[in-house]
Amino acid sequence: MLASIRRVAALGLVAALTIAAGVDAKGAIGIKQGKVTVTSSDGISDATYTLKEPAPLPNPITLTDQSIFKLAFTVIDTTTGESVYPQQANLLFEDPKGGDVTLPVTVKGNGKAQITINTAKPHPALLPTHGSFHLTLLLSALDTLQPLSYPLGELTLPSSILLPTARGRHDLPPRQGEPAFKPEQEIAHTFKEDEKTVGLAKAGLGVIVTLLPWGLLFGLLGKIFPSLNFQTPPVSSYVFLLVLTAIEGLIFVYWVGLKLYQLLPAFLGLSVIATYTGIVALRELRARRLKAGGAP
Repeated sequence: MLASIRRVAALGLVAALTIAAGVDAKGAIGIKQGKVTVTSSDGISDATYTLKEPAPLPNPITLTDQSIFKLAFTVIDTTTGESVYPQQANLLFEDPKGGDVTLPVTVKGNGKAQITINTAKPHPALLPTHGSFHLTLLLSALDTLQPLSYPLGELTLPSSILLPTARGRHDLPPRQGEPAFKPEQEIAHTFKEDEKTVGLAKAGLGVIVTLLPWGLLFGLLGKIFPSLNFQTPPVSSYVFLLVLTAIEGLIFVYWVGLKLYQLLPAFLGLSVIATYTGIVALRELRARRLKAGGAP
């Protein structure tokens, strides 16, 4: 009885390990029925090659002006042998001199894929290149299967269809007798010029011109001062002057740190008060003048 229980437990453990191994095992992408076909209008350079991973093409392929290169295969899961649809399928054209090109491979839902290169109507990405490539087939199913990187072999395009390759920014030839790179002249910039000073003669003339009107004013006041009859103004005049002084102080405070919306209410209120006190002060001054016999 005990031996039977142990045998059942061992069989269960083996089954569990087998299931776990099956779950953890991750298949890989592969291809079958791979074939490369090269055809031309004259039929001289026609050829057909059978691909069997991981063996590359037996010979390098050189295309002519009217050649058609066709790669066809079926994408499979190497574990089950069933056809799969890869999320990414590309043919990489590796240029030994730089400037690799990657072209997409057309894949149907049943896993059949193909890509065609017609030298009479080549893909624009292949034109500004050196024309000699090492082909690599790239297939990926993201996290489902192991990706495939299959080196196919060498391919050469006809030089007559190629365009001049773009030169790099440092590929320009130097002028005769000059190095390709040389230090440039240092750029000097003055951020703030020194303040200009005025001569002593000009400064003295400016002071005289500025003070001359004030000297004339004080001179005239000195002549009419003895004939003036000073009287104490009414209280309303002092109030009016006090309100005007408050308005001037408010403007100074606004200039120092107030906003316009903070200034306007107080300014309008003081303006109304100044208008009223001014009218009252003028009325009292007029009444005094008429009482003293002045003209109305």
